[in-house]
Amino acid sequence: MSKYYCLISSLPELFFETESSQNFDFLHIRDYILEKISDKDADYAHVLLNGIDNYNLITAIYGKNRAWKKGGKLEFRSTDDLDRSALPEYMLYFLEYMDNYKAEHKTNPDESVAEKYLLELYYDKAENSDNTFIAKWFRFDREMKNIQAAYLSRQLGILSEDYLLKKDAVTDFLLKNVSPDFGLSREKDYAPELFQALETHNLLERENKLDMLRWKQIDEINIMEYFSIDVALGIVQKAHIADRWLALNSENGKKLFRKLIDDLVKK
Repeated sequence: MSKYYCLISSLPELFFETESSQNFDFLHIRDYILEKISDKDADYAHVLLNGIDNYNLITAIYGKNRAWKKGGKLEFRSTDDLDRSALPEYMLYFLEYMDNYKAEHKTNPDESVAEKYLLELYYDKAENSDNTFIAKWFRFDREMKNIQAAYLSRQLGILSEDYLLKKDAVTDFLLKNVSPDFGLSREKDYAPELFQALETHNLLERENKLDMLRWKQIDEINIMEYFSIDVALGIVQKAHIADRWLALNSENGKKLFRKLIDDLVKK
């Protein structure tokens, strides 16, 4: 029996204890899972949470007037609060780049340049993980981001590799193929559904379709998993999606909350 059988089995009860989606707390779910898994597996979960830290780090550096995201691994409100000894290696590389750039140019690089560099370091680390879920999820997520960027920038007539994260077979299609779907519908199973979502004019409906595609991809990655760390990591990611929608749109959030519970019961 898997060492995570008890954890996965207990999660439906944990969610039912919230009584309703109004009481759903992503931080509680995150902490509960982190407390039950090994230190090594917690490191995999932290890779997922570092995505939130990246957002907050760019917010802190560039003084953006936007809401702080909850649920990351790191606790800081400014770059002065950062304990560099506790940072993942990719983030240290990024901060070294920022320090060197500022020393030479007396200012920070353009925000878009800095954010792209940070994300490339982040995805490179994640995609080379020895954990199957982390490696596959981040490859899919980067490909999805690149396709979205190429689709939208083509509409504006400004398609450039500067907008894409990392060169690979997918970016070759995005930069060279002139068909409406960049020739990807025959290459990637998820591509038809992704392009259908991108063609949706209502922004809220589009975002909902994109997140449902992410949800389905989590299930696809873990299709043969039942009581493993990969399942727990997928639940963390699904909980984060549900939490985002409960903040954005109550009705869609409630549906995802219900779906999360249903998915757990099926395990």
